Amino acid sequence: MKKFTLLLLLLTCSASAVSQSVPTGPKHGSLETEDIIKAAIDCIDCFDWEVLGICFWLKCTLFSCDIEESVRVGHYIPDLVVASYTYQTEWDEIKDWNDTPSGAISQTEDADNQETPLDFKHVEIISHPALPFYNALGDEEYFCQSMLSIPMLPHFESSLDPSWNDPGIEQIFPQSILGIPKIETSAWLPGIGQGYWAPLYPRCGWGAHPYDPINAAVAAHRASEIVTRNAQPHIYLPATGSCENRCWPPDPVTVNESHDNRFQMLAPSLENSTRIFGGSATWANGKNKTRESYLWALWRYYACCEAKGAYIGKIDF
Repeated sequence: MKKFTLLLLLLTCSASAVSQSVPTGPKHGSLETEDIIKAAIDCIDCFDWEVLGICFWLKCTLFSCDIEESVRVGHYIPDLVVASYTYQTEWDEIKDWNDTPSGAISQTEDADNQETPLDFKHVEIISHPALPFYNALGDEEYFCQSMLSIPMLPHFESSLDPSWNDPGIEQIFPQSILGIPKIETSAWLPGIGQGYWAPLYPRCGWGAHPYDPINAAVAAHRASEIVTRNAQPHIYLPATGSCENRCWPPDPVTVNESHDNRFQMLAPSLENSTRIFGGSATWANGKNKTRESYLWALWRYYACCEAKGAYIGKIDF
């Protein structure tokens, strides 16, 4: 437990040191890699460390076998950074990675003469630059490691994925909606009343919600669903894999899922908390910026315990 206390102290000191050496906010309406690392380390609530239970191990020597125990813990790790934008990403270092920004396509009017934007969002998903810090922390007994190991690795570039612009086969999928209260027979992002955000399928960059931040969030959610799964009909590098035998990795991003995957907004405003997408459209208030560029860190929940032999089982509190 002394080691655990020391590690918590180191985490706090590291966050303080970064706060002193890194500017406290975006520069000229954009973010640098140092800002993204700082936002992760500062967000202690996003980390959300907890004790889950006890793991049991069979440890044998030449003459005997004993049952060993280790503490099972869980916490979130910022695995990915998700950029969703119309013209240009807010992340300075990757602005040149996508050289085909398109922007909004057109404006249409409904029967009530209210403008409804037909919008297209580019999305980039990059492994989080703070991964080395969290994986180093995971070398210790009371912390987990991510199943990702390489920081700043592109997992999804919408400009390289033809299905992001022309969804093709996904057009035949059921039109599950992001935004309606949960229905077990279909995937919906929870909403208020009978309002909704947008269809989940086809998973592409097109959106027509009156609120631009919701269009961006829907695109970010769709792309995150893709990269956290294998063998999807898109061009991408899966953000999947396995961790050590003492680790339980997160499930893929899923509609109505509220535990394993949560988004921390980094731009246009920095939030020191995480959430899943969906709910009332009032979420977009104050987030509709003329730059039409948004950035999130995707925190994913890991559980683990220190391996002390052959794994037997666990008891959760």
